[in-house]
Amino acid sequence: MNIVEKIEKGAEDVVFVYTICGDIEQARSMGYSAIEEKLAISMDYWVIHSVYPWQGVIREIDQYMLMFSTQKSLSEGLMNHIQAEHSYKVPMIVRCNTDMSNVPYSLWMEDTLKSEEKLITEIEAHEKHDINSLNKLK
Repeated sequence: MNIVEKIEKGAEDVVFVYTICGDIEQARSMGYSAIEEKLAISMDYWVIHSVYPWQGVIREIDQYMLMFSTQKSLSEGLMNHIQAEHSYKVPMIVRCNTDMSNVPYSLWMEDTLKSEEKLITEIEAHEKHDINSLNKLK
């Protein structure tokens, strides 16, 4: 796809996938695994207070809301990934389309998700930097 086609295409492919989980460990785990597998470009999470019926009882609990940013073409795979990793018997997983986003973000998202380069964590990046620094001293 050339740059003119990318600009005309704009951000129509950017979508959000939402879910809720019960603890921060699962939220972080789902975020990291989806990004490492290049199913999402990012995941934001925050504490929410939920009221809902479950097995005939109205419950009120704290949960974590997760919002993944991805491309529409990857969203079904992302939703399947979330379903497979989720601890809830009946998790809420919803895709929301967007009307518009800025072109530089859309292009960065597309380039990053299509890249063959393996993504690494910040800890791995620091370790790699430390090893490279030591090698320069030799």
